[in-house]
Amino acid sequence: MTTAPRHFIYPALLLLLSEEPRHGYRLVDAALRLGFGPFDRPSIYRALSELEADGLLRSWSASPTAGTTRHVYAVTEDGRCALANWMEVVDNERELLESVVKRYDAIADPEAAPIDLDADEGA
Repeated sequence: MTTAPRHFIYPALLLLLSEEPRHGYRLVDAALRLGFGPFDRPSIYRALSELEADGLLRSWSASPTAGTTRHVYAVTEDGRCALANWMEVVDNERELLESVVKRYDAIADPEAAPIDLDADEGA
């Protein structure tokens, strides 16, 4: 199993909570389904606490349907701005990775159409 990029848990939680407010325990499985490696319950709750302390999330106590009262987390406007900034970084990284894959494909399959390496370097 691969591990998530360092600090990826923050934008992952902001993304999931932008989709809908959730209880912390529901975020573990949702984060795992993103496919970026293991996120354990303590790291999820630690990150939620840090994001809330930074003003990127807000939480409230929800009435229990069964069991104990649970905290629900939602993204603040500042959290949406932070997520947009993270996604800009992800988009830039994706473009760089696509360039690397394109160059690899060119050497892995010499029969493929040649690419202009100078054009990629200037992009």
